[in-house]
Amino acid sequence: MSLQHCLVLTVATGAVWMDLRTRRIANEWIITAWIAGLVTQLIRYGTAGAGIFLFGMLFPILALYILFYFHMLGAGDIKLLSAVGGFLGVPAILKCMIVSFLSGAVLSIGIILVCGNLPQRLTKFFNYFQTYFTKRKYQKKTEPVPYYDGKWGMECIHFSVPVLMGVLLWIGGFY
Repeated sequence: MSLQHCLVLTVATGAVWMDLRTRRIANEWIITAWIAGLVTQLIRYGTAGAGIFLFGMLFPILALYILFYFHMLGAGDIKLLSAVGGFLGVPAILKCMIVSFLSGAVLSIGIILVCGNLPQRLTKFFNYFQTYFTKRKYQKKTEPVPYYDGKWGMECIHFSVPVLMGVLLWIGGFY
């Protein structure tokens, strides 16, 4: 396993540990990961590595901002993908994001089936969008209605876990 593999695995695993323990991923962890990603890219590609790092780091932030805006994905999850993207570059982080969302979907479906509350979850999902668009229609300036209300318990997954799954599949050479 290369140094790059070890570092990105450490970043993702540490983030999962923090997320499961405290429901947050420390900014200091992300900043350290960004620095390590930049240094890794500079060592591998020279000055061109700075561009690879920068685009890989920025891509998840720009691509996933809309999910953050609607409170469907946390800032820590996006920053984690950004840190991983700094190591992987744009093509690989795009694949990692797709794999992470697919892994998250499978994990979510499994949890919903175990909890037996698919009708309630679908109702919540459709009510969310109905409330959001109704609220926007009657108010000139509104904040988005949070999708997560803090009352769900087991149904909410820690998205850092699917990100770790995506990283493991990248290390394993599956994409």
